[in-house]
Amino acid sequence: MPLDPYFRDMYLARRRDMIAEARGAITGFVASIVPWRTDAAGPVASSTTPSKTPRPPKATMPGADTSAETTGTVGTAASGTAAAGARSPAGQKAAQKSLSPEEKARRRTPAWKRRNAKKWDTKLYGRVGQTPPEVEIIDFRVDVPRFPSVRVRVYRPAGTTGEPLPAVLAFFGGSFQLGGVDYTSVDATFRMRTADARVVHVAVDYALAPEHRYPTQIEQGYASLDWLFTTANELGIDRDRIGINGTSSGGNIAAAVTLVNRDRADHPLRLQILEVPVTDLTGSSVDFAPIREMRIPGFLARRELVQVVDAYLGDRARARQPYASPLHAGNHRGLPPAYILTSEYDALRRDGEAYAAALRASGVEASAVRYQGATHEAAMYTKVVPLARRWHADVVAALATLYGSGSHAGRM
Repeated sequence: MPLDPYFRDMYLARRRDMIAEARGAITGFVASIVPWRTDAAGPVASSTTPSKTPRPPKATMPGADTSAETTGTVGTAASGTAAAGARSPAGQKAAQKSLSPEEKARRRTPAWKRRNAKKWDTKLYGRVGQTPPEVEIIDFRVDVPRFPSVRVRVYRPAGTTGEPLPAVLAFFGGSFQLGGVDYTSVDATFRMRTADARVVHVAVDYALAPEHRYPTQIEQGYASLDWLFTTANELGIDRDRIGINGTSSGGNIAAAVTLVNRDRADHPLRLQILEVPVTDLTGSSVDFAPIREMRIPGFLARRELVQVVDAYLGDRARARQPYASPLHAGNHRGLPPAYILTSEYDALRRDGEAYAAALRASGVEASAVRYQGATHEAAMYTKVVPLARRWHADVVAALATLYGSGSHAGRM
Protein backbone atom coordinates (compact mmCIF):
# COMPACT_ATOMS: atom_id res chain seq x y z
CA MET A 1 0.00 0.00 0.00
CA PRO A 2 1.16 3.62 -0.33
CA LEU A 3 3.41 5.18 2.27
CA ASP A 4 1.61 6.71 5.22
CA PRO A 5 1.00 10.36 4.20
CA TYR A 6 3.25 11.72 6.94
CA PHE A 7 6.16 9.51 5.89
CA ARG A 8 5.48 10.23 2.20
CA ASP A 9 6.04 13.94 2.78
CA MET A 10 9.20 13.24 4.77
CA TYR A 11 10.65 10.99 2.10
CA LEU A 12 9.86 13.38 -0.72
CA ALA A 13 11.84 16.04 1.13
CA ARG A 14 14.63 13.60 1.88
CA ARG A 15 14.74 12.43 -1.72
CA ARG A 16 15.15 16.02 -2.94
CA ASP A 17 18.11 16.42 -0.60
CA MET A 18 19.68 13.15 -1.70
CA ILE A 19 19.36 14.02 -5.37
CA ALA A 20 20.95 17.41 -4.66
CA GLU A 21 23.73 15.66 -2.79
CA ALA A 22 24.34 13.23 -5.65
CA ARG A 23 24.36 16.07 -8.18
CA GLY A 24 26.76 18.01 -6.01
CA ALA A 25 29.13 15.05 -5.81
CA ILE A 26 29.06 14.59 -9.59
CA THR A 27 29.54 18.31 -10.20
CA GLY A 28 32.46 18.39 -7.76
CA PHE A 29 34.11 15.47 -9.52
CA VAL A 30 33.65 17.07 -12.95
CA ALA A 31 35.03 20.36 -11.66
CA SER A 32 38.09 18.59 -10.28
CA ILE A 33 38.99 17.09 -13.65
CA VAL A 34 37.68 19.95 -15.81
CA PRO A 35 38.80 23.03 -13.85
CA TRP A 36 37.58 25.44 -16.52
CA ARG A 37 33.91 24.48 -15.86
CA THR A 38 33.29 27.32 -13.46
CA ASP A 39 31.39 30.54 -13.38
CA ALA A 40 32.17 33.85 -11.72
CA ALA A 41 31.25 32.45 -8.33
CA GLY A 42 33.41 29.31 -8.69
CA PRO A 43 32.58 25.70 -9.59
CA VAL A 44 29.04 24.94 -10.66
CA ALA A 45 27.08 23.89 -7.58
CA SER A 46 23.72 22.32 -6.93
CA SER A 47 20.97 23.64 -4.74
CA THR A 48 17.77 22.39 -3.25
CA THR A 49 14.63 24.03 -1.98
CA PRO A 50 14.21 23.46 1.76
CA SER A 51 11.06 21.61 2.77
CA LYS A 52 8.76 22.64 5.59
CA THR A 53 8.41 18.97 6.58
CA PRO A 54 10.64 18.17 9.60
CA ARG A 55 13.33 15.71 8.62
CA PRO A 56 16.25 14.19 10.48
CA PRO A 57 19.86 14.11 9.34
CA LYS A 58 21.15 11.70 6.76
CA ALA A 59 21.07 8.22 8.21
CA THR A 60 22.61 4.91 7.42
CA MET A 61 21.58 1.33 7.57
CA PRO A 62 20.89 -0.47 9.67
CA GLY A 63 19.85 1.20 12.63
CA ALA A 64 16.55 2.89 14.05
CA ASP A 65 17.23 2.22 13.69
CA THR A 66 17.82 4.85 15.40
CA SER A 67 17.66 6.80 19.00
CA ALA A 68 16.08 9.07 16.61
CA GLU A 69 15.63 6.20 14.22
CA THR A 70 16.37 8.78 11.60
CA THR A 71 14.99 8.67 8.10
CA GLY A 72 17.66 7.42 5.74
CA THR A 73 17.85 5.47 2.53
CA VAL A 74 17.83 2.13 4.30
CA GLY A 75 16.98 2.89 7.96
CA THR A 76 17.03 3.91 10.99
CA ALA A 77 15.68 6.16 13.73
CA ALA A 78 18.35 6.16 16.36
CA SER A 79 20.46 5.35 13.43
CA GLY A 80 22.64 6.96 10.88
CA THR A 81 26.25 7.95 10.75
CA ALA A 82 26.24 11.32 9.04
CA ALA A 83 23.93 12.92 11.60
CA ALA A 84 24.78 16.39 10.44
CA GLY A 85 21.67 18.13 11.67
CA ALA A 86 18.39 19.33 10.23
CA ARG A 87 19.97 21.35 7.44
CA SER A 88 19.87 19.81 3.95
CA PRO A 89 23.14 18.42 2.47
CA ALA A 90 23.32 21.30 0.00
CA GLY A 91 22.83 23.78 2.82
CA GLN A 92 25.46 22.06 4.93
CA LYS A 93 28.02 22.26 2.15
CA ALA A 94 27.33 25.94 1.62
CA ALA A 95 27.74 26.64 5.33
CA GLN A 96 30.95 24.61 5.52
CA LYS A 97 32.71 26.67 2.87
CA SER A 98 33.59 29.21 5.52
CA LEU A 99 34.78 26.64 8.08
CA SER A 100 38.45 26.18 8.85
CA PRO A 101 40.10 22.85 7.91
CA GLU A 102 40.34 22.05 11.63
CA GLU A 103 36.61 22.61 12.15
CA LYS A 104 35.74 20.53 9.09
CA ALA A 105 37.88 17.69 10.45
CA ARG A 106 36.22 17.97 13.86
CA ARG A 107 32.80 17.66 12.29
CA ARG A 108 33.78 14.38 10.70
CA THR A 109 34.55 12.74 14.04
CA PRO A 110 32.15 10.19 15.59
CA ALA A 111 31.95 12.26 18.79
CA TRP A 112 30.72 15.35 16.91
CA LYS A 113 28.22 13.32 14.89
CA ARG A 114 26.83 11.76 18.07
CA ARG A 115 26.43 15.07 19.87
CA ASN A 116 24.66 16.50 16.85
CA ALA A 117 22.48 13.40 16.42
CA LYS A 118 21.49 13.50 20.08
CA LYS A 119 20.40 17.13 19.79
CA TRP A 120 18.43 16.38 16.65
CA ASP A 121 16.82 13.36 18.31
CA THR A 122 15.47 15.56 21.10
CA LYS A 123 14.17 18.12 18.60
CA LEU A 124 12.54 15.52 16.37
CA TYR A 125 10.95 13.56 19.21
CA GLY A 126 9.42 16.76 20.54
CA ARG A 127 7.52 17.01 17.25
CA VAL A 128 6.53 13.39 16.68
CA GLY A 129 6.61 11.54 20.00
CA GLN A 130 4.27 11.39 22.98
CA THR A 131 5.23 12.62 26.44
CA PRO A 132 6.48 9.59 28.39
CA PRO A 133 5.25 8.68 31.88
CA GLU A 134 7.31 8.81 35.06
CA VAL A 135 8.86 5.49 36.08
CA GLU A 136 11.51 4.41 38.57
CA ILE A 137 15.01 4.44 37.08
CA ILE A 138 18.39 3.31 38.38
CA ASP A 139 21.70 2.76 36.54
CA PHE A 140 24.19 -0.04 37.14
CA ARG A 141 27.65 -0.88 35.83
CA VAL A 142 28.24 -4.46 34.64
CA ASP A 143 31.70 -5.98 34.26
CA VAL A 144 32.41 -7.74 30.96
CA PRO A 145 35.28 -10.25 30.84
CA ARG A 146 38.00 -9.12 28.39
CA PHE A 147 35.86 -6.21 27.15
CA PRO A 148 34.86 -2.75 28.46
CA SER A 149 32.27 -2.70 31.22
CA VAL A 150 28.79 -1.56 30.25
CA ARG A 151 26.09 0.60 31.81
CA VAL A 152 22.59 -0.80 32.12
CA ARG A 153 19.54 1.25 33.02
CA VAL A 154 16.67 -0.42 34.85
CA TYR A 155 13.18 1.03 34.23
CA ARG A 156 10.52 -0.11 36.69
CA PRO A 157 6.81 0.78 36.75
CA ALA A 158 6.05 3.36 39.45
CA GLY A 159 4.70 2.02 42.71
CA THR A 160 5.83 -1.60 42.26
CA THR A 161 8.84 -1.72 44.60
CA GLY A 162 9.21 -5.17 46.13
CA GLU A 163 6.77 -6.82 43.73
CA PRO A 164 8.50 -9.41 41.49
CA LEU A 165 7.80 -8.44 37.89
CA PRO A 166 8.68 -9.80 34.43
CA ALA A 167 11.60 -8.11 32.69
CA VAL A 168 13.02 -7.63 29.21
CA LEU A 169 16.65 -6.97 28.30
CA ALA A 170 16.51 -4.24 25.64
CA PHE A 171 18.88 -2.94 22.95
CA PHE A 172 18.40 0.36 21.09
CA GLY A 173 19.09 0.88 17.38
CA GLY A 174 21.50 3.22 15.65
CA SER A 175 23.55 1.52 12.91
CA PHE A 176 25.81 0.29 15.73
CA GLN A 177 27.24 3.84 15.76
CA LEU A 178 24.65 6.17 17.27
CA GLY A 179 22.07 6.11 20.03
CA GLY A 180 22.08 5.34 23.74
CA VAL A 181 19.80 5.20 26.74
CA ASP A 182 20.19 8.96 27.22
CA TYR A 183 18.72 9.78 23.80
CA THR A 184 15.28 11.31 24.19
CA SER A 185 13.45 8.90 21.88
CA VAL A 186 15.12 5.80 23.33
CA ASP A 187 14.44 6.79 26.93
CA ALA A 188 10.84 7.76 26.11
CA THR A 189 10.17 4.44 24.37
CA PHE A 190 11.44 2.43 27.33
CA ARG A 191 9.40 4.54 29.76
CA MET A 192 6.19 4.09 27.79
CA ARG A 193 6.61 0.36 27.39
CA THR A 194 7.58 -0.11 31.03
CA ALA A 195 4.47 1.72 32.23
CA ASP A 196 1.98 0.26 29.77
CA ALA A 197 3.16 -3.38 29.89
CA ARG A 198 4.15 -3.31 33.58
CA VAL A 199 7.34 -5.07 32.58
CA VAL A 200 10.75 -3.96 33.84
CA HIS A 201 13.04 -2.83 31.02
CA VAL A 202 16.77 -3.38 31.47
CA ALA A 203 18.34 -1.24 28.73
CA VAL A 204 21.92 -1.97 27.70
CA ASP A 205 23.96 1.13 26.84
CA TYR A 206 26.40 -0.85 24.70
CA ALA A 207 29.62 0.59 23.26
CA LEU A 208 29.44 2.15 19.81
CA ALA A 209 31.38 1.52 16.61
CA PRO A 210 33.79 2.26 15.08
CA GLU A 211 35.76 2.81 18.30
CA HIS A 212 34.40 -0.49 19.63
CA ARG A 213 33.81 -3.19 17.08
CA TYR A 214 32.15 -6.59 17.02
CA PRO A 215 32.05 -8.71 19.17
CA THR A 216 32.27 -6.06 21.92
CA GLN A 217 28.53 -5.30 21.77
CA ILE A 218 27.59 -8.99 21.81
CA GLU A 219 29.78 -9.70 24.82
CA GLN A 220 28.40 -6.68 26.66
CA GLY A 221 24.89 -7.85 25.86
CA TYR A 222 25.50 -11.38 27.08
CA ALA A 223 27.23 -10.15 30.27
CA SER A 224 24.19 -7.95 30.93
CA LEU A 225 21.86 -10.91 30.43
CA ASP A 226 23.91 -13.07 32.77
CA TRP A 227 23.95 -10.23 35.34
CA LEU A 228 20.19 -9.83 35.02
CA PHE A 229 19.54 -13.48 35.86
CA THR A 230 22.10 -13.42 38.68
CA THR A 231 20.69 -10.30 40.36
CA ALA A 232 17.02 -10.77 39.47
CA ASN A 233 15.87 -11.31 43.06
CA GLU A 234 17.59 -8.14 44.30
CA LEU A 235 16.07 -6.16 41.43
CA GLY A 236 12.56 -7.41 42.18
CA ILE A 237 12.45 -9.39 38.92
CA ASP A 238 11.00 -12.84 38.38
CA ARG A 239 13.87 -14.72 36.72
CA ASP A 240 11.38 -17.20 35.23
CA ARG A 241 9.75 -14.42 33.19
CA ILE A 242 12.56 -12.69 31.32
CA GLY A 243 12.64 -11.82 27.61
CA ILE A 244 14.85 -9.91 25.20
CA ASN A 245 14.12 -7.07 22.76
CA GLY A 246 16.03 -5.11 20.15
CA THR A 247 15.41 -2.59 17.38
CA SER A 248 17.30 -2.48 14.08
CA SER A 249 21.01 -2.90 14.91
CA GLY A 250 19.84 -3.56 18.47
CA GLY A 251 17.72 -6.36 17.01
CA ASN A 252 20.88 -7.86 15.57
CA ILE A 253 22.53 -7.74 19.00
CA ALA A 254 19.45 -9.16 20.75
CA ALA A 255 19.22 -12.07 18.30
CA ALA A 256 22.94 -12.76 18.67
CA VAL A 257 22.72 -12.70 22.47
CA THR A 258 19.98 -15.37 22.37
CA LEU A 259 22.39 -17.56 20.38
CA VAL A 260 25.27 -16.91 22.81
CA ASN A 261 22.98 -17.64 25.75
CA ARG A 262 21.91 -20.95 24.20
CA ASP A 263 25.52 -21.90 23.50
CA ARG A 264 26.88 -20.92 26.93
CA ALA A 265 24.44 -20.73 29.82
CA ASP A 266 20.98 -21.44 28.46
CA HIS A 267 19.24 -19.05 30.83
CA PRO A 268 15.47 -19.57 30.45
CA LEU A 269 14.55 -16.71 28.10
CA ARG A 270 10.80 -16.68 27.48
CA LEU A 271 10.56 -14.58 24.34
CA GLN A 272 12.39 -12.34 21.90
CA ILE A 273 10.86 -9.26 20.27
CA LEU A 274 12.84 -8.10 17.24
CA GLU A 275 11.78 -4.83 15.58
CA VAL A 276 12.98 -4.07 12.05
CA PRO A 277 16.06 -6.19 12.83
CA VAL A 278 19.14 -6.60 10.67
CA THR A 279 19.99 -10.30 10.86
CA ASP A 280 22.29 -10.65 7.84
CA LEU A 281 25.29 -8.35 7.55
CA THR A 282 26.45 -10.04 4.35
CA GLY A 283 23.90 -7.87 2.56
CA SER A 284 22.35 -10.82 0.71
CA SER A 285 19.00 -10.32 2.45
CA VAL A 286 18.69 -6.58 1.78
CA ASP A 287 15.53 -5.84 -0.20
CA PHE A 288 15.99 -2.89 -2.55
CA ALA A 289 12.40 -2.99 -3.81
CA PRO A 290 11.17 -0.38 -1.30
CA ILE A 291 14.17 1.81 -2.14
CA ARG A 292 13.23 1.67 -5.81
CA GLU A 293 9.58 2.37 -4.99
CA MET A 294 10.61 5.54 -3.18
CA ARG A 295 12.88 6.41 -6.15
CA ILE A 296 15.94 6.73 -3.93
CA PRO A 297 19.25 6.13 -5.78
CA GLY A 298 20.28 2.54 -5.12
CA PHE A 299 24.01 3.33 -5.07
CA LEU A 300 23.49 5.59 -2.05
CA ALA A 301 21.72 2.79 -0.18
CA ARG A 302 24.49 0.34 -1.03
CA ARG A 303 27.11 2.85 0.09
CA GLU A 304 25.40 3.22 3.45
CA LEU A 305 25.15 -0.55 3.91
CA VAL A 306 28.87 -0.98 3.25
CA GLN A 307 29.71 1.88 5.61
CA VAL A 308 27.73 0.32 8.46
CA VAL A 309 29.24 -3.12 8.02
CA ASP A 310 32.77 -1.69 7.80
CA ALA A 311 32.26 0.43 10.92
CA TYR A 312 30.84 -2.44 13.00
CA LEU A 313 32.85 -5.44 11.79
CA GLY A 314 36.05 -3.86 10.55
CA ASP A 315 36.57 -6.87 8.31
CA ARG A 316 33.59 -7.68 6.09
CA ALA A 317 34.62 -11.34 6.04
CA ARG A 318 33.30 -11.58 9.61
CA ALA A 319 29.76 -10.99 8.37
CA ARG A 320 29.19 -14.73 7.94
CA GLN A 321 29.90 -15.47 11.59
CA PRO A 322 26.65 -16.48 13.33
CA TYR A 323 26.94 -13.91 16.12
CA ALA A 324 27.48 -11.16 13.51
CA SER A 325 24.66 -12.38 11.24
CA PRO A 326 22.24 -14.53 13.30
CA LEU A 327 20.48 -15.62 10.10
CA HIS A 328 23.62 -17.57 9.23
CA ALA A 329 23.71 -19.63 12.43
CA GLY A 330 24.04 -23.35 11.76
CA ASN A 331 20.71 -23.92 13.46
CA HIS A 332 18.27 -22.00 15.63
CA ARG A 333 17.00 -24.81 17.79
CA GLY A 334 16.31 -24.03 21.42
CA LEU A 335 15.82 -20.28 20.96
CA PRO A 336 12.89 -18.48 22.63
CA PRO A 337 9.59 -17.80 20.82
CA ALA A 338 9.90 -14.74 18.59
CA TYR A 339 7.73 -11.78 17.65
CA ILE A 340 9.29 -10.04 14.65
CA LEU A 341 8.00 -6.69 13.37
CA THR A 342 8.97 -5.36 9.94
CA SER A 343 8.00 -2.34 7.81
CA GLU A 344 6.81 -2.34 4.21
CA TYR A 345 9.06 0.57 3.18
CA ASP A 346 12.29 -0.76 4.69
CA ALA A 347 15.16 -2.48 2.94
CA LEU A 348 15.58 -4.62 6.07
CA ARG A 349 12.11 -6.13 5.86
CA ARG A 350 13.43 -9.36 4.34
CA ASP A 351 16.04 -9.68 7.12
CA GLY A 352 13.33 -9.97 9.74
CA GLU A 353 11.05 -12.19 7.68
CA ALA A 354 13.86 -14.55 6.67
CA TYR A 355 14.86 -14.85 10.31
CA ALA A 356 11.30 -15.77 11.29
CA ALA A 357 11.34 -18.47 8.61
CA ALA A 358 14.69 -19.81 9.84
CA LEU A 359 13.39 -19.98 13.40
CA ARG A 360 10.27 -21.85 12.34
CA ALA A 361 12.37 -24.26 10.28
CA SER A 362 14.23 -25.12 13.50
CA GLY A 363 11.02 -25.69 15.43
CA VAL A 364 10.94 -22.30 17.18
CA GLU A 365 7.59 -20.52 17.44
CA ALA A 366 7.92 -17.31 15.47
CA SER A 367 5.68 -14.75 13.80
CA ALA A 368 6.59 -11.95 11.42
CA VAL A 369 4.20 -9.03 10.95
CA ARG A 370 4.80 -6.43 8.22
CA TYR A 371 3.30 -2.99 8.90
CA GLN A 372 1.88 -1.67 5.65
CA GLY A 373 2.76 1.91 4.74
CA ALA A 374 5.42 2.02 7.48
CA THR A 375 9.07 3.05 7.29
CA HIS A 376 12.00 1.66 9.23
CA GLU A 377 11.71 4.22 12.00
CA ALA A 378 7.89 4.37 12.14
CA ALA A 379 7.50 3.22 15.76
CA MET A 380 8.72 6.48 17.30
CA TYR A 381 6.08 8.69 15.60
CA THR A 382 3.35 7.96 18.14
CA LYS A 383 2.07 11.55 18.30
CA VAL A 384 1.47 11.98 14.59
CA VAL A 385 1.05 8.55 12.94
CA PRO A 386 -1.71 6.10 14.01
CA LEU A 387 0.23 3.02 12.90
CA ALA A 388 3.00 3.96 15.35
CA ARG A 389 0.47 3.80 18.17
CA ARG A 390 -0.66 0.39 16.93
CA TRP A 391 2.99 -0.71 16.84
CA HIS A 392 3.38 0.34 20.48
CA ALA A 393 0.21 -1.52 21.46
CA ASP A 394 1.40 -4.67 19.70
CA VAL A 395 4.76 -4.62 21.47
CA VAL A 396 3.01 -4.07 24.80
CA ALA A 397 0.76 -7.07 24.06
CA ALA A 398 3.81 -9.21 23.26
CA LEU A 399 5.49 -8.13 26.49
CA ALA A 400 2.33 -9.01 28.40
CA THR A 401 2.80 -12.67 27.44
CA LEU A 402 5.59 -12.72 30.04
CA TYR A 403 2.81 -12.81 32.60
CA GLY A 404 2.07 -16.37 31.46
CA SER A 405 3.42 -19.18 33.59
CA GLY A 406 5.31 -22.42 33.24
CA SER A 407 5.70 -23.99 29.83
CA HIS A 408 3.18 -21.57 28.33
CA ALA A 409 5.25 -18.43 29.05
CA GLY A 410 6.00 -16.59 25.85
CA ARG A 411 3.52 -18.63 23.79
CA MET A 412 1.78 -16.85 20.89
